Amino acid sequence: MKVFDLHCDTLSELRYAEKAGAPKSFAENDLHIDLQKLKKGDYMLQCFAAFVNLGDKTPGADPLVTALEEIDVFKRIMEKYPEEIAPVYRPSDIRKNAAEGKISGMLTIEEAGCCKGSLGVLRRLQELGVRMMTLTWNYPNELAAPNANPGGPLVANTETGLKEKGFEFLAEMERLHIIADVSHLSDKGFWDIAEHSTRPFAASHSNCRALAPHCRNLTDEMIRALAEKGGIAGLNYCASFVDADSAHPKLCRSTVERLAKHAAHFKQVGGIEVISLGSDFDGIGGQHELETAADMPLLAEALRREGFTEDEVEAIYWRNAYRFFKNNL
Repeated sequence: MKVFDLHCDTLSELRYAEKAGAPKSFAENDLHIDLQKLKKGDYMLQCFAAFVNLGDKTPGADPLVTALEEIDVFKRIMEKYPEEIAPVYRPSDIRKNAAEGKISGMLTIEEAGCCKGSLGVLRRLQELGVRMMTLTWNYPNELAAPNANPGGPLVANTETGLKEKGFEFLAEMERLHIIADVSHLSDKGFWDIAEHSTRPFAASHSNCRALAPHCRNLTDEMIRALAEKGGIAGLNYCASFVDADSAHPKLCRSTVERLAKHAAHFKQVGGIEVISLGSDFDGIGGQHELETAADMPLLAEALRREGFTEDEVEAIYWRNAYRFFKNNL
């Protein structure tokens, strides 16, 4: 079963390892994702996020430099393994790569604060290959407010959303065909995007709040709005976004059965076409039944047990995301 995954943090982990003087090979490593695991999991496309933590207090830390260094990691991977993985800049690249037996890699950004409020930086990132971007991570920035602050209460923010600069960025992102990603954005910010966007948008790694009441998940109203706009949501494998039961923290709460329940809820509320995969691999800790990218057949089996047809499983695994990118890149 071919796989499209809308979000991982592998680039940041590889950068961290390099900075620590213990670089990891993308060919094979101890992360959730490497080239061998992608092959074993039958991946057709992986979105690689350049992740920026605005709370990084390391001396000299600069969000734009961080993003550019992670983009450099992405570029070096594509250059080192050209026969096995290749970048995606337009829909035809996905078809071309697949026909040549190559995995596709798409460059995204997690934390638009790396742009420092500059539309010029946004345009240059697009030239470098960025095709999707979250407006925030977990800290407020020049553009918008998030739904969580590290160390603070995990409460949905319904009061503050996009700032004036955020609306400017949304318009320019749409002109550039950089997909707006609402994962991590405040509830108010989600509705600002839903009401002002002219193109479909994504929630690259968010689940259903009705099943797991984490503020990073989507309400039923959000799921319906996303579907009506022609958007997609990627199932996130992070335990706290999968299971509402926090009474047993030592148990594996991120099981394929629970992920299948989220998929079923997405289907019930927004229809089958809204569902895709957004693992958050290498950005999540703890125990997960899907331990690495190599384990993806387990989720397909769980979806079948949940009652999804083979056609629907294929839609969740790759066809919905392929259609979305084909229409919006």
